[in-house]
Order: sequence, then C-alpha cells, then structure tokens
Amino acid sequence: MNALCQCGCGQATRVAPVNDRSKGWIKGEPLRFLKGHNAAINTAKRATEAIGNRRLTSHGYVLVLIAKGVRQYEHILVAERALGRPLKSLGAGHPQTEVVHHINGNKTDNSPSNLLVCTHKYHVELHHRLERSPVWPEFRPVIRNQGARHA
Repeated sequence: MNALCQCGCGQATRVAPVNDRSKGWIKGEPLRFLKGHNAAINTAKRATEAIGNRRLTSHGYVLVLIAKGVRQYEHILVAERALGRPLKSLGAGHPQTEVVHHINGNKTDNSPSNLLVCTHKYHVELHHRLERSPVWPEFRPVIRNQGARHA
C-alpha cells in the first residue's frame, strides 16, 4: 500500500512504521513524502511565495523582493515599467543620473501618476524650490549633513 511522494518526484513512499503526530504519520498508512523531500518542496514554495513581498525602509520607501536576496525600491520598478527601460545611472549624485520624484511627497504612493522621472540635478533644484514655497507646506525641509557642526 505505497503511495507516490507528493513533492512530484514520482518515487514511491514507504508505510509509516509507527504513529507520530509531529510528522503526521499514522501507523500502516503511506507517508506523504520521502525523507527530505518535504523540506525541499516547502523551502522552494516559501521562496517562490516570498517574491513580491513588500516592506517599508527606515526612510519611508517601499522595498520589493524581486528575486532571492534581491530587493528593489518599488517606485523605481514602477517608473522603469512605465518608461519601458531602466533608469539611466551614471553614479550616485551625478547630475545626469535619473531619479524618481514623488509628486505628492508621499513615499509610499507609487502609482505611476504620482511619479516623475527627472535628473538628479533637477530633483535637487525641485526640492529646494518646494522647501521655500508657501504653497507646499507639506514638504518638510530636507535636513542634510547632520554631522558635527562648526561653531
């Protein structure tokens, strides 16, 4: 009374020699998996199900798991999908590197209509203008260089 392993390998399983509730064994009934096959299928299933998981960073941006051990900012993924190409990157802080600006200031609102792709240079200028504008009070000033201050 053998059954096939439920991991999909097609191999026959053995009959449970004893009752073991922790393993789900019932004496005399076929086992569901060969030894080690249950862990492999569960690990692969968990890894596949985890793709797409989202979490919030300490800076308020949404990170998405796109592959095992690889996370990407959601706003960048959305912008690149809308553009149909990757953003141009010439290095962090380079004036012509493309970045994504959240129009309404909400870093978790990653709808395409709320995202503006612009150069790093324009993005810095835009934030300076927004910080000075009385029309946009919801944009809090960006605090830079919080290190030791000279007296």
